[in-house]
Amino acid sequence: MAISPPTALITANLNQLSLPDIAIRLNDMVNDSNCSIADIGSLISQDAALSARLLKIVNSSFYGFPSKIDTISMAITVIGTRQLRDLVLATSVIGKFQQLPEGLISIDTFWYHNLICATATRLIAAKLQIRNSERFFIAGLLHDVGKLVMYLTEPELSRKVLQRMHEPHEDITQLELDAFGFDHATLGGELLRQWKLPESLIEPVSYHHRPTDAENYAQETAAVSLANAIANTVEPPYSADDDLPIDISIWDTLELKDSELDDLIAETRLAFTNTVSVLYPKQAI
Repeated sequence: MAISPPTALITANLNQLSLPDIAIRLNDMVNDSNCSIADIGSLISQDAALSARLLKIVNSSFYGFPSKIDTISMAITVIGTRQLRDLVLATSVIGKFQQLPEGLISIDTFWYHNLICATATRLIAAKLQIRNSERFFIAGLLHDVGKLVMYLTEPELSRKVLQRMHEPHEDITQLELDAFGFDHATLGGELLRQWKLPESLIEPVSYHHRPTDAENYAQETAAVSLANAIANTVEPPYSADDDLPIDISIWDTLELKDSELDDLIAETRLAFTNTVSVLYPKQAI
Protein backbone atom coordinates (compact mmCIF):
# COMPACT_ATOMS: atom_id res chain seq x y z
CA MET A 1 0.00 0.00 0.00
CA ALA A 2 1.34 3.44 -0.91
CA ILE A 3 2.35 5.73 1.91
CA SER A 4 1.08 9.29 1.53
CA PRO A 5 1.86 12.08 2.10
CA PRO A 6 5.70 12.02 2.17
CA THR A 7 5.73 13.55 5.66
CA ALA A 8 4.16 10.32 6.98
CA LEU A 9 7.02 8.23 5.63
CA ILE A 10 9.62 10.57 7.09
CA THR A 11 7.88 10.87 10.46
CA ALA A 12 7.56 7.10 10.74
CA ASN A 13 11.30 6.73 10.20
CA LEU A 14 12.50 9.92 11.87
CA ASN A 15 15.33 8.34 13.87
CA GLN A 16 16.73 6.58 10.83
CA LEU A 17 16.48 9.72 8.69
CA SER A 18 17.58 12.39 11.16
CA LEU A 19 20.71 14.45 10.74
CA PRO A 20 23.61 13.93 13.17
CA ASP A 21 23.19 16.07 16.28
CA ILE A 22 26.09 18.39 15.48
CA ALA A 23 24.65 19.22 12.06
CA ILE A 24 21.27 20.04 13.63
CA ARG A 25 22.83 22.22 16.33
CA LEU A 26 25.08 23.99 13.85
CA ASN A 27 22.18 24.74 11.51
CA ASP A 28 20.24 26.24 14.43
CA MET A 29 23.24 28.36 15.47
CA VAL A 30 23.83 29.68 11.95
CA ASN A 31 20.19 30.79 11.85
CA ASP A 32 20.49 32.45 15.27
CA SER A 33 21.71 36.05 14.99
CA ASN A 34 22.85 35.93 18.62
CA CYS A 35 25.43 33.20 17.94
CA SER A 36 28.96 34.41 17.27
CA ILE A 37 31.73 32.94 15.15
CA ALA A 38 33.42 31.89 18.40
CA ASP A 39 30.28 29.99 19.48
CA ILE A 40 30.11 28.13 16.17
CA GLY A 41 33.83 27.42 16.20
CA SER A 42 33.59 26.07 19.73
CA LEU A 43 30.80 23.67 18.76
CA ILE A 44 32.67 22.26 15.76
CA SER A 45 35.95 22.00 17.68
CA GLN A 46 34.28 19.62 20.15
CA ASP A 47 34.29 17.01 17.37
CA ALA A 48 37.94 16.34 16.62
CA ALA A 49 37.29 14.08 13.62
CA LEU A 50 34.90 16.57 12.02
CA SER A 51 37.32 19.43 12.65
CA ALA A 52 40.12 17.52 10.97
CA ARG A 53 37.92 16.72 7.97
CA LEU A 54 36.81 20.34 7.60
CA LEU A 55 40.36 21.66 7.77
CA LYS A 56 41.41 19.11 5.17
CA ILE A 57 38.64 20.32 2.87
CA VAL A 58 39.33 24.04 3.23
CA ASN A 59 43.06 23.45 2.70
CA SER A 60 42.50 21.33 -0.41
CA SER A 61 42.34 22.37 -4.04
CA PHE A 62 38.57 22.26 -3.58
CA TYR A 63 39.02 25.86 -2.38
CA GLY A 64 42.55 26.64 -3.50
CA PHE A 65 43.37 29.18 -0.78
CA PRO A 66 46.97 30.44 -1.07
CA SER A 67 47.87 30.06 2.63
CA LYS A 68 47.20 27.30 5.13
CA ILE A 69 44.14 27.53 7.38
CA ASP A 70 45.02 26.11 10.78
CA THR A 71 41.90 26.54 12.91
CA ILE A 72 38.14 26.22 12.58
CA SER A 73 37.76 29.88 13.61
CA MET A 74 40.03 30.90 10.75
CA ALA A 75 38.07 28.67 8.38
CA ILE A 76 34.83 30.37 9.41
CA THR A 77 36.40 33.79 8.91
CA VAL A 78 37.63 32.86 5.44
CA ILE A 79 34.63 31.01 4.00
CA GLY A 80 31.78 32.20 6.25
CA THR A 81 29.42 30.52 8.69
CA ARG A 82 26.82 29.41 6.14
CA GLN A 83 29.45 27.95 3.86
CA LEU A 84 30.99 26.01 6.75
CA ARG A 85 27.51 24.86 7.74
CA ASP A 86 27.08 23.52 4.22
CA LEU A 87 30.36 21.60 4.43
CA VAL A 88 29.35 20.10 7.78
CA LEU A 89 26.02 19.13 6.23
CA ALA A 90 27.74 17.47 3.27
CA THR A 91 30.17 15.44 5.35
CA SER A 92 27.47 14.55 7.90
CA VAL A 93 24.94 13.30 5.36
CA ILE A 94 27.50 11.28 3.38
CA GLY A 95 28.97 9.85 6.58
CA LYS A 96 25.60 8.90 8.06
CA PHE A 97 24.13 7.18 5.00
CA GLN A 98 26.71 4.56 4.06
CA GLN A 99 24.62 1.41 3.67
CA LEU A 100 21.63 0.35 1.59
CA PRO A 101 19.56 -2.86 1.70
CA GLU A 102 20.75 -5.62 -0.62
CA GLY A 103 19.30 -5.93 -4.08
CA LEU A 104 19.10 -2.21 -4.78
CA ILE A 105 21.95 -0.02 -6.05
CA SER A 106 25.30 0.20 -4.28
CA ILE A 107 25.87 3.11 -1.92
CA ASP A 108 29.02 3.99 -3.86
CA THR A 109 27.00 4.29 -7.07
CA PHE A 110 24.48 6.50 -5.30
CA TRP A 111 27.02 8.90 -3.80
CA TYR A 112 29.25 9.02 -6.87
CA HIS A 113 26.30 10.14 -8.98
CA ASN A 114 25.35 12.78 -6.44
CA LEU A 115 28.94 13.99 -6.01
CA ILE A 116 29.32 14.34 -9.77
CA CYS A 117 26.09 16.33 -9.85
CA ALA A 118 27.31 18.49 -6.96
CA THR A 119 30.62 19.10 -8.74
CA ALA A 120 28.84 20.14 -11.93
CA THR A 121 26.43 22.40 -10.03
CA ARG A 122 29.33 24.20 -8.36
CA LEU A 123 31.05 24.67 -11.72
CA ILE A 124 27.86 26.11 -13.19
CA ALA A 125 27.64 28.55 -10.27
CA ALA A 126 31.26 29.56 -10.88
CA LYS A 127 30.51 30.14 -14.56
CA LEU A 128 27.64 32.39 -13.49
CA GLN A 129 30.08 34.23 -11.19
CA ILE A 130 27.99 33.47 -8.12
CA ARG A 131 29.75 34.02 -4.82
CA ASN A 132 29.37 31.54 -1.98
CA SER A 133 28.43 28.77 -4.37
CA GLU A 134 28.37 26.08 -1.67
CA ARG A 135 24.56 26.16 -1.61
CA PHE A 136 24.62 25.13 -5.27
CA PHE A 137 27.02 22.31 -4.42
CA ILE A 138 24.84 21.07 -1.55
CA ALA A 139 21.68 21.20 -3.66
CA GLY A 140 23.43 19.04 -6.26
CA LEU A 141 24.71 16.67 -3.59
CA LEU A 142 21.25 16.19 -2.09
CA HIS A 143 19.17 16.22 -5.28
CA ASP A 144 18.42 12.47 -5.12
CA VAL A 145 18.17 12.15 -1.34
CA GLY A 146 14.51 11.18 -1.80
CA LYS A 147 15.65 7.96 -3.48
CA LEU A 148 17.83 7.27 -0.47
CA VAL A 149 14.78 7.60 1.78
CA MET A 150 12.80 5.21 -0.42
CA TYR A 151 15.61 2.64 -0.46
CA LEU A 152 16.16 2.77 3.30
CA THR A 153 12.55 2.84 4.48
CA GLU A 154 10.70 0.83 1.82
CA PRO A 155 13.27 -1.49 0.21
CA GLU A 156 10.72 -3.95 -1.20
CA LEU A 157 8.70 -1.26 -2.97
CA SER A 158 11.92 0.35 -4.14
CA ARG A 159 13.17 -2.98 -5.51
CA LYS A 160 9.98 -3.39 -7.55
CA VAL A 161 10.31 0.14 -8.93
CA LEU A 162 13.96 -0.44 -9.88
CA GLN A 163 13.08 -3.72 -11.58
CA ARG A 164 10.26 -2.21 -13.61
CA MET A 165 12.16 0.88 -14.70
CA HIS A 166 14.15 -1.21 -17.19
CA GLU A 167 10.98 -2.23 -19.02
CA PRO A 168 10.31 -0.39 -22.30
CA HIS A 169 8.35 2.86 -22.07
CA GLU A 170 8.16 2.86 -18.30
CA ASP A 171 8.22 6.32 -16.68
CA ILE A 172 10.16 6.16 -13.41
CA THR A 173 8.26 9.11 -11.93
CA GLN A 174 4.94 7.40 -12.62
CA LEU A 175 6.29 4.15 -11.17
CA GLU A 176 7.21 6.00 -7.97
CA LEU A 177 3.83 7.70 -7.85
CA ASP A 178 2.09 4.36 -8.28
CA ALA A 179 4.20 2.70 -5.58
CA PHE A 180 4.54 5.50 -3.01
CA GLY A 181 2.00 8.18 -3.87
CA PHE A 182 4.82 10.69 -4.56
CA ASP A 183 8.10 10.82 -6.44
CA HIS A 184 11.64 10.95 -5.08
CA ALA A 185 12.07 14.68 -5.80
CA THR A 186 9.01 15.61 -3.72
CA LEU A 187 10.12 13.27 -0.95
CA GLY A 188 13.65 14.69 -0.96
CA GLY A 189 12.38 18.23 -0.67
CA GLU A 190 10.15 17.25 2.24
CA LEU A 191 13.06 15.60 4.05
CA LEU A 192 15.11 18.80 3.74
CA ARG A 193 12.13 20.72 5.09
CA GLN A 194 12.00 18.37 8.09
CA TRP A 195 15.72 19.05 8.56
CA LYS A 196 14.89 22.79 8.67
CA LEU A 197 17.16 23.55 5.74
CA PRO A 198 16.59 26.70 3.68
CA GLU A 199 14.19 26.95 0.75
CA SER A 200 17.21 27.65 -1.48
CA LEU A 201 18.01 23.94 -1.07
CA ILE A 202 14.46 22.58 -0.80
CA GLU A 203 13.16 23.98 -4.08
CA PRO A 204 16.04 22.76 -6.32
CA VAL A 205 15.76 19.27 -4.84
CA SER A 206 11.97 19.22 -5.17
CA TYR A 207 11.92 20.38 -8.80
CA HIS A 208 15.16 19.15 -10.34
CA HIS A 209 13.16 17.12 -12.87
CA ARG A 210 10.66 19.96 -13.39
CA PRO A 211 12.82 23.10 -13.32
CA THR A 212 10.15 25.32 -14.85
CA ASP A 213 8.00 24.76 -11.75
CA ALA A 214 10.52 26.48 -9.47
CA GLU A 215 9.20 29.85 -8.34
CA ASN A 216 11.73 31.40 -5.96
CA TYR A 217 15.01 29.68 -6.81
CA ALA A 218 14.75 29.12 -10.53
CA GLN A 219 18.47 29.61 -11.12
CA GLU A 220 19.54 27.10 -8.48
CA THR A 221 16.94 24.59 -9.71
CA ALA A 222 18.02 24.98 -13.33
CA ALA A 223 21.65 24.51 -12.31
CA VAL A 224 20.88 21.26 -10.48
CA SER A 225 18.77 19.98 -13.37
CA LEU A 226 21.55 20.70 -15.86
CA ALA A 227 24.17 19.25 -13.51
CA ASN A 228 22.15 16.05 -13.21
CA ALA A 229 22.23 15.67 -16.99
CA ILE A 230 25.97 16.35 -16.97
CA ALA A 231 26.48 13.72 -14.26
CA ASN A 232 24.75 11.15 -16.44
CA THR A 233 27.12 11.95 -19.27
CA VAL A 234 30.19 11.65 -17.05
CA GLU A 235 28.92 8.36 -15.61
CA PRO A 236 26.03 6.24 -16.98
CA PRO A 237 22.78 6.91 -15.10
CA TYR A 238 21.70 4.34 -12.55
CA SER A 239 18.00 4.93 -13.12
CA ALA A 240 15.89 5.71 -16.15
CA ASP A 241 14.59 9.06 -14.88
CA ASP A 242 18.14 10.38 -14.84
CA ASP A 243 18.47 9.82 -18.58
CA LEU A 244 15.91 12.46 -19.51
CA PRO A 245 16.76 15.15 -22.08
CA ILE A 246 17.81 18.59 -20.87
CA ASP A 247 14.91 21.02 -20.54
CA ILE A 248 15.73 23.73 -23.11
CA SER A 249 14.38 26.46 -20.81
CA ILE A 250 17.40 25.87 -18.55
CA TRP A 251 19.74 27.73 -20.90
CA ASP A 252 17.68 30.92 -20.73
CA THR A 253 17.27 30.69 -16.97
CA LEU A 254 21.02 30.33 -16.50
CA GLU A 255 21.86 32.76 -19.30
CA LEU A 256 24.18 30.17 -20.78
CA LYS A 257 24.45 28.78 -24.29
CA ASP A 258 23.90 25.12 -25.06
CA SER A 259 27.25 25.20 -26.87
CA GLU A 260 28.88 25.46 -23.42
CA LEU A 261 27.69 21.97 -22.45
CA ASP A 262 30.75 20.11 -23.75
CA ASP A 263 33.09 22.36 -21.76
CA LEU A 264 31.03 21.87 -18.61
CA ILE A 265 31.15 18.10 -19.06
CA ALA A 266 34.94 18.18 -19.53
CA GLU A 267 35.44 20.45 -16.51
CA THR A 268 33.24 18.21 -14.36
CA ARG A 269 35.29 15.14 -15.30
CA LEU A 270 38.48 16.92 -14.27
CA ALA A 271 37.09 18.28 -10.99
CA PHE A 272 35.21 15.17 -9.87
CA THR A 273 38.27 13.17 -8.80
CA ASN A 274 39.27 15.94 -6.43
CA THR A 275 35.75 16.22 -5.03
CA VAL A 276 35.64 12.51 -4.27
CA SER A 277 39.09 12.48 -2.67
CA VAL A 278 38.05 15.30 -0.34
CA LEU A 279 34.45 14.46 0.53
CA TYR A 280 33.82 10.73 0.14
CA PRO A 281 34.67 8.88 3.37
CA LYS A 282 35.98 5.74 1.65
CA GLN A 283 38.52 7.92 -0.11
CA ALA A 284 38.89 10.86 2.27
CA ILE A 285 40.13 9.34 5.49
